[in-house]
Amino acid sequence: MNVDYYSLLTKAVAGKDAGARDQIYENAYNLIKRSPLAPQVVSSHAAALADAIRRIEDELAAKEVKFSTDVNGALSPDKKWKPLLVTASAVVATLALAALIYGFVASRGPIGGGATASATKAPRGRDDTVATDLKPGVDGGSTGENLPFAYQRQVVFYRTTVVPGSIVVDRENRFLYLIDSNNSARRYGIGVAPECLKGGSFFHVTNKLEWPDWKSPAASMKDADSLLPSTGRPGSPLGARALLLDKPGLLIHGTNSPKTIGHLVASGCIRLVNEDVEDLYRRVPLETRVVFVS
Repeated sequence: MNVDYYSLLTKAVAGKDAGARDQIYENAYNLIKRSPLAPQVVSSHAAALADAIRRIEDELAAKEVKFSTDVNGALSPDKKWKPLLVTASAVVATLALAALIYGFVASRGPIGGGATASATKAPRGRDDTVATDLKPGVDGGSTGENLPFAYQRQVVFYRTTVVPGSIVVDRENRFLYLIDSNNSARRYGIGVAPECLKGGSFFHVTNKLEWPDWKSPAASMKDADSLLPSTGRPGSPLGARALLLDKPGLLIHGTNSPKTIGHLVASGCIRLVNEDVEDLYRRVPLETRVVFVS
């Protein structure tokens, strides 16, 4: 991997405010995700890009006072040409960054057969078509390896004011984030039931269950007593684990239908594939804050 992301991004964000820098960073990530590289290579590029972003942001924070002084000097009456020069340079650098990254990933081509188009394609965003579930008792698998790459568990750059250790649920784009430090997060693909698309934003995890029991299709999801610990049942529509929140009917759980991830779903609430909900379950203690965004 011979891309000097630090140098490229330093030129691209010169003179930009925080919002503009975030947009440039996001564009760079999207270029990498849409590349025809194998998933593991895409992850390596994304990690290198994240390291460069953290380095740049740390340096900008350390030089904040000096930067403010330089800006004031550039805006003095006898130097009116400097703001135009800074703006023009930033635009040119942004275009150069996009061209260099795209040129690099395109020239590499698929590696070892490459990732399929569905594995590297960006998520479609909101999809109002309800996906078909497998019947209770039928085990459709526990992994997300056949999902589009965007919905597979991965560490991503994520700037937020939410404290590390919290969960952020992006209902519209079908993602759940476990917030880490240094502007990063562990991202999981999710399916969302219609009744969980709206209502409320701030909750906490009040209970954790292993292999919650699915009593019957007629059992009320708003009745917390209907979710009982039980022995392993791979065909359970509630999957391997469940995190109950402090609102009746609101829970994060697994599924026996992994192909429904990324879609609107017919039952449950916020679902992940079993391997992902088990990973989340291990990392999340009781009283963890859960923030829903739309």
